[in-house]
Amino acid sequence: MITIKRLFEILGRFRYSYLGAGALLCLSIAFRILEPKILQLSIDNVLIKTINGKTNIGNDFFISTMLNIIPDVSTNSVGVVLIFVGIIFVCVSLLRGGTMFFSSAMSSSVTEHAIKNLKDRLFTHIQKLPVSYFNRILTGELIQRCTGDVETVRKFASMQVVESMRMIFIFVLSFSMMLSIHVQYAFIAVSVVPFILISCYFFLKKEMAVWEEHEKQQDKLTSITQENITGIRVVKAFALEESEINKFTEQNSLKKDWGLKLVRINRVLWPWSDVLIFSQIAISIFAGGMFVMGGEITLGQYLAFFTYSSLVTWPMRRLAQITTEMGITKVALDRIYSILDEKEEIYDGIKKETIEGEIEFRNVSFKYNDADGYVLKNVSFKIKAGENIALIGSSGSGKTTIVSLLMRFYEPSEGEIFLDGIGLNKYSKEFLREKFGVVLQKPFLFSTTIKENIAYSNPETHIDEIVDSAVHASIHEIIEEKLPESYDTIIGERGVTLSGGQKQRLTIARTILKNPDVMIFDDSTSSVDTETEYHIQNSINSLIKNKTTIIIAYRVTSLQFCDRIIVLEKGKLIEEGSHDELYERKGYYRKIFDLQLSIEDEIKNELSETSKEKSEKRKFSNSKIEI
Repeated sequence: MITIKRLFEILGRFRYSYLGAGALLCLSIAFRILEPKILQLSIDNVLIKTINGKTNIGNDFFISTMLNIIPDVSTNSVGVVLIFVGIIFVCVSLLRGGTMFFSSAMSSSVTEHAIKNLKDRLFTHIQKLPVSYFNRILTGELIQRCTGDVETVRKFASMQVVESMRMIFIFVLSFSMMLSIHVQYAFIAVSVVPFILISCYFFLKKEMAVWEEHEKQQDKLTSITQENITGIRVVKAFALEESEINKFTEQNSLKKDWGLKLVRINRVLWPWSDVLIFSQIAISIFAGGMFVMGGEITLGQYLAFFTYSSLVTWPMRRLAQITTEMGITKVALDRIYSILDEKEEIYDGIKKETIEGEIEFRNVSFKYNDADGYVLKNVSFKIKAGENIALIGSSGSGKTTIVSLLMRFYEPSEGEIFLDGIGLNKYSKEFLREKFGVVLQKPFLFSTTIKENIAYSNPETHIDEIVDSAVHASIHEIIEEKLPESYDTIIGERGVTLSGGQKQRLTIARTILKNPDVMIFDDSTSSVDTETEYHIQNSINSLIKNKTTIIIAYRVTSLQFCDRIIVLEKGKLIEEGSHDELYERKGYYRKIFDLQLSIEDEIKNELSETSKEKSEKRKFSNSKIEI
């Protein structure tokens, strides 16, 4: 019942069109049910009457009605009567074909509309799910559910929903006609139906369990494919193509094994159903012959009954196939609804024209899962409006987590965060993310033009503004001189055709163009050289005046211009102050600064010595030539 309810929910307003298609199909079946009666009329009331002058109408409404339409039967009029019977048969067949055609056309059309709406609904819902959801589900799994499972539902809705109505109606009408001919014979003709129903229910349970596991293996296979194609440069850089092929082949074999298990179940179910059905046909033929010989039914009734019995047999044979497809569809619906049942983010809250940018963390602690340890532990600090703040610390110290909390990708486990004196959780998430501009640590670009990537937040932006932001991000010259179609150059997926530094600069340009009230740079210049970083910082300094700015970086030498530096270690705030203040304290910050400075000096010395050696070699080589 839950499956049917969910299926009709997906069909939405189109379910009434399905009912209309079902009604047309039922009408088609009603015309089909008349055909055996025409056969019965031809034998009992035309041919046999012509031969021996006797007929058997009984209380058959359909036969009586048709006898009123055709001419009186006699030896001289038999040819004309048969022509009339043939015309009736053709008319009934045309009506049956026409109603079936319009039923199929209607069901196919509304299925495509319904599935289009389902895809829109799924994608829209996924956009509104919290970031935490994507941390616990594989991308490949999501793709498989939004494509493969949706296609499974589409096939079932297109072919089997109306078909199921047709089967039920055929069975009911045919059985009713059989009852009108001979009650005892009718029940004998469907005596194996309970055994078929029990068998289908038993196999349905087994098929669903196997198909659910099959789809899990398909999810893993899709994830392997997606990750491999996305990370193909890494695979080739490490020459691990053979390893990836083996991984894919192994997972593909697991999926195949579960697919074969489903085949083995069907290999038993379908032949077993055929054994029962053909046994039923044999019983019907034998019992019908006995009833004819006993004079309980006529030869025409026997032939009509046998035709109805065959019509009843068809739904019973199809029941095994529909059971298989219903089990597969139920698993697909459950997987789709596992996404749709996830709670969306709540975007309601305060919205203002602008924000001042005063930020305060008050005793904030956070952990991603209840089973994990705290990533932030009792962190408190305050950032004044328009202040330029740096966050530094070793990997895993909680810097990026602070940014995620400010964007409300997550909520604090303990403590509170304030923006302009108001609790951050009281603001609309959409409003916050519009007012905050974040350059992420790992830049992401879309497979479209450079211009559209920079203008992502506002596609209608004028090209002059796009160029201006690119100039501030030190990427304009590269776009103009090195890219074939300048700002109209289409970059590959995730910006694969660009270097790491170029991708970072493009994302900086994207954030600059957005012109947010609070700017956050999460290690956004890690892939550019020191000289380029210096130019970028000088360019954006004028843009971030009077804007609250948070900069996360590992190069402490590039943070000296910040108003304050906050030092984190293992999720705790251990130092806070200006560069000069922290340097004088000789604490953690001083150690990092001196260490990085000494490493830079060593590299400079090595480069200097290498250049001297090369110079001396050139002099020595030139002196040999002179000699």
